[in-house]
Amino acid sequence: MPVLRIATLGLLCVLGLLLTWKVLFRDRSLAVDWDTKRRSRVSVIIPARNEGHQIGRLLRSLEGQTVKPCEVIVVDDDSSDNTAIVAQEEGALVIGGKPLPEGWNGKAWACWQGACASTGDTLLFLDADTWLEPEGIEWLLGLHEGSGLLTVQPYHVTEEPYEQLSAFFNIVVIAAVGAFTPFGDRLKPGGAFGPCVMCNRSEYFRTGGHREVAAELLEDIPLAKLFLRYGSPVRCYAGQGIVSFRMYPAGLRQLVEGWTKGMGYGAFSVNPVFSVLTAAWITGCFGAFSALTRAIVSPVASPAWTGLIVYSSYALAIGWMLRGIGRFRWWTAVLFPIPLCFFAVIVVRSLLSTYLLRRVTWKGRAIDPVKHWR
Repeated sequence: MPVLRIATLGLLCVLGLLLTWKVLFRDRSLAVDWDTKRRSRVSVIIPARNEGHQIGRLLRSLEGQTVKPCEVIVVDDDSSDNTAIVAQEEGALVIGGKPLPEGWNGKAWACWQGACASTGDTLLFLDADTWLEPEGIEWLLGLHEGSGLLTVQPYHVTEEPYEQLSAFFNIVVIAAVGAFTPFGDRLKPGGAFGPCVMCNRSEYFRTGGHREVAAELLEDIPLAKLFLRYGSPVRCYAGQGIVSFRMYPAGLRQLVEGWTKGMGYGAFSVNPVFSVLTAAWITGCFGAFSALTRAIVSPVASPAWTGLIVYSSYALAIGWMLRGIGRFRWWTAVLFPIPLCFFAVIVVRSLLSTYLLRRVTWKGRAIDPVKHWR
């Protein structure tokens, strides 16, 4: 293997580490004292569509918080299962979602209805598949620092082998937002993380909140841009030790449908700088796999040790990243070409579904993604 090629792959490996190093080491010191947190009136708003099998875990975690929410509102988004019954049994205030208006996506509509029905001075939007550690709301209030938009990417808990295929999606989602780069505040975040969002009530309604991003396929990226446009800071964090989720427990089909829904849209929605850097690193991952393959197939043209070193460096870097992102197995990093190729297939599928077929589905709803993309 030429020296230049080795150097290039090594540089891309370092780039990947720089893109995500603050996932593990970003400062999470509590910036708000206990008295302030105790006085905070936090309204928790949970949009839920067919989440009866897992929303109970979130609601039980909210009961044991060191800082109690003043109310927990579940907006039942036309569920066909027992979501509303489970939520009521766990003590949440359940709002039956009104019919989806023209030009709105389901989650944004549910979040907006919940916000309008809330009474707290701080709004915390949580996806139904998340759950908080006992000090979760206390941590979030400290990280929020009293203003702007706080978004947290939950720690991804996996249980079944097929869930390991989500490895590269998690890395890319965090890297593409650009919130954890060593550039600090010189580059504003390119987006946000939708599963866990906190903001002040006054700022939410001043900016227009989810009403202003009603037509977007994914509300998290444009919501961050909305707050930035109004001069409000956007803070992004990784959720290890604060908030977790298990994304697709229903099987491989749900996982494929879920990642297909947003990857194509997100590729052209975040800051192009972060998209290019992330794409370069993904290319480097494929290059490392190719280097090892060539070294094994043709050891004369490319000594085996060179390919092994490059491949091992990527495997170690990927394993290190995944430790701070979710509960992923050691062999996922060692065999990283498998989730990498799966990632590439789903991205292509998402791009075709989004911009050619103009049809994606999620939880029984067919969506025209181009219609929602502004």
